Amino acid sequence: MPAASPSPATLSRHLSRRLLRGAHGRILMDYYRRLLPRMAVPRDPNAWERSTTDIRRTLIANVFLRGHRPGILRRPPRIQWCGVIERGRGYRIRKLRYEGSPGMWIPALLYEPDRLRGKIPIVLNPNGHHLGGKAMDYKQARCINLAKRGMLALNTEFIGMGELQGSLEHQDQAHVDLCGVAGVGVFYLAMKRGLDVLLAHKHADRKRVAMTGLSGGGWQTAVLSALDPRIGVIVPVAGHSPVWQRATEWWRDMGDLEQTPVDLCTIADYDTLTAMFAPRPALLIYNAKDTIFLPALMRRSLLKPAQKVYRHLGAEERLGFYVNHDPGDHNYDRDNREQLYRFLRDAWEMDFPVTDLPCDDEILSEWELQVGLPPDNPTFLSIAAELAGSLPRVRASRATARADRARLKDVLRLPPVRRAESEKAGASRKSGSATIRHHILNLDRWRVPITEFAVRRKDPPILILNDAGRSAAGWQAAPALETGHRVFVADLFGFGEQVVSSTRKQTAEPHTHGCFMACVSCAGDRPLGISTSQLLATLAWLRAYTKSRQIEVAAAGLSTSLLALCAAALRPAGIRSLNIDLPDSLRRLIDWRVSFNDHPLAFCFGLLEQFDIEDLITLAHPIPIEMRHRGPMRARQSAQDGKGRPGR
Repeated sequence: MPAASPSPATLSRHLSRRLLRGAHGRILMDYYRRLLPRMAVPRDPNAWERSTTDIRRTLIANVFLRGHRPGILRRPPRIQWCGVIERGRGYRIRKLRYEGSPGMWIPALLYEPDRLRGKIPIVLNPNGHHLGGKAMDYKQARCINLAKRGMLALNTEFIGMGELQGSLEHQDQAHVDLCGVAGVGVFYLAMKRGLDVLLAHKHADRKRVAMTGLSGGGWQTAVLSALDPRIGVIVPVAGHSPVWQRATEWWRDMGDLEQTPVDLCTIADYDTLTAMFAPRPALLIYNAKDTIFLPALMRRSLLKPAQKVYRHLGAEERLGFYVNHDPGDHNYDRDNREQLYRFLRDAWEMDFPVTDLPCDDEILSEWELQVGLPPDNPTFLSIAAELAGSLPRVRASRATARADRARLKDVLRLPPVRRAESEKAGASRKSGSATIRHHILNLDRWRVPITEFAVRRKDPPILILNDAGRSAAGWQAAPALETGHRVFVADLFGFGEQVVSSTRKQTAEPHTHGCFMACVSCAGDRPLGISTSQLLATLAWLRAYTKSRQIEVAAAGLSTSLLALCAAALRPAGIRSLNIDLPDSLRRLIDWRVSFNDHPLAFCFGLLEQFDIEDLITLAHPIPIEMRHRGPMRARQSAQDGKGRPGR
């Protein structure tokens, strides 16, 4: 009696074997150590000034406002005033909302001294990842203290916080990226317009402009201050660090997508952005017990490079660094506020006390400070849905396939498809009727682990992919073996063993995995492009190894299915059939609010702007394609006679 094929459980046990043994994390870190830029020290002050001007222009055009309406920054801000809270304590609070992105209103509070005479200093106060938003007590206390010292303090709402909680999940900006419009631009326009609002005040002194904030407010302070020279004094608090450091040294928290926007590091990392504060007065504040922004790391990665520039410009005394010990956690409490007051006093040569003025009995509730918004105020998802309605901009066709494939390569930033060199990972084994072999493919810097199950040497080969990695593919491999296939199961970039985590283990929580994939895009690569290139190289190796002209491909899950279809669209000749699991349109990623953290590869910047599922199927002609839980997209007979849809 012939031996039976292994069960799914037995197959899964073999597929769970670790072949890379942690090598992927080391390979990836070494790669990005070389790829991610470090700040270049200027040759002379004039060269630095020209360099920063070019960097600002390029960052705004190619990163922060990529895909946004031309001329969006030319018009003055739209402002709606929504009432006044008279405090009788030396200041008043004016409620307002202003337009950030087109149609998106940002609630804000303007703290004004009771007596307004002449031109007075202004301070922009963005906030971070706190649900209370502009009503957070530490932020109210800061703005009250600034107003009592004779300054205008604008307290702006952060996207996703306070009254803007419709965009609470910051990773949803990836849905905007998918449409070819920079999601980070929503943040940039909100903070830039906040500065415009302050500067439009008739009592605003344009020569005395400051910006400060904690956490996400610190990130906003660092970004806008680097990009906008109108800000004269800069005090970010525990909100930014270089991407190269997060991606290669300190994996504790890589931040949300706005902190690692697509292609940022092809132009400048945060060490360069921090140095771009020069020669303006700047105080970098970090907290001794912070679990994310460690002061010792920030001294080395941000302060020291910036000091070189300040020294080169003859302004070294204008750059400060302060470490808070009381309470020392992630905070902007009394001690840090007093550092702000002291720094502003010295920078502007003013005379006021630096002690934090008690105001516990002046803190108002969220409801008292509510500004109110239109019921249809946009969110990341509604912005993406509106953009997606007219996409893709052009449709692929068989008549234009060559040009369409070139466009697809550009969108994917497809790395060169390297010839794979294979090595065996251990000796062959038998399990029932199957012979089991493990392979590692070496593709230049990458390594792809593959497990092979062979019943007979001349069986038709099939390559199996699974979003959850090789270890979860037993249920796919078992029926393929039963039907006589020679089965290969691979972990491509971003799956299974080719996943990295903050704990350096082989599995990662979704947020960490998503954020690391964002670092890949921030560095100028596209995770979907890397995976597609690996798949094309793996298919070429399989054809040579099995001596088969074509390979069947079966993928389970949205991300592996999408990359399999991309590979088929680029090089259909070597694929015998596709069995994949995709919706009818990439627009469903928006409609169904598919999580970026769960499927970071699917949110390739500009993919939907250029291609939808139907376009990729068109380019994959004449491969027979079956979608799981749906009918055939292109039947085998139709694929052979060329009459199957879609075939424009």
